[in-house]
Amino acid sequence: MIRKGLLLLASTGIAWTLVLACNTTTAPTGVTALTVAGAAAHDHSGGAVHEQIPQAMLAAVRVATAKYHDIAAALADGYQLGFRGVVTGCVDKPGVGAMGYHYFNWGKMDDPSINETDPEVLVYHTAEDGSLVLGAVEWVVPKSSWDAAGNTAPPVVFGQSLHILNPALNWYVEHAWIWTENPSGIFMDWNPKVACP
Repeated sequence: MIRKGLLLLASTGIAWTLVLACNTTTAPTGVTALTVAGAAAHDHSGGAVHEQIPQAMLAAVRVATAKYHDIAAALADGYQLGFRGVVTGCVDKPGVGAMGYHYFNWGKMDDPSINETDPEVLVYHTAEDGSLVLGAVEWVVPKSSWDAAGNTAPPVVFGQSLHILNPALNWYVEHAWIWTENPSGIFMDWNPKVACP
């Protein structure tokens, strides 16, 4: 019985290793695969929160979004640049880094619930040749919709509380740099390795 249990555990570990290896190879050339274990998350209030983020948690998001390395697939699935006339250009913060171009799925924006493997936004940045590279995903929930549903605390994804980044937009947001390495942290908004043209 113990031998069968160990064999099952070993085969499960091999299966996850294969899934992660396959996901790493789906990234376009130049995109760095992330080592998630031991990475620093951030609570967006000034203090670093160091957590072990299970590789499998973010691997599921990579599996769900891998096809969007092809921008045509994102457009076909309803993602489009900007949201109702806002956030239509490359977003950066001089001296800190950038995010890039935000492709929103408008239908998902109207839903106040959170689905960790189905983000509202895909964030692209430009490669050296000017092509678009999928770097991050972003969960976005308009605060008005979230509050109207009776919620009193911010939404949470992978243990991270979403935060209000831009008071004028009044959206709860959380980025995850699952396709482009962010030296500041996987869940940080700004990536110092990304720049706007």
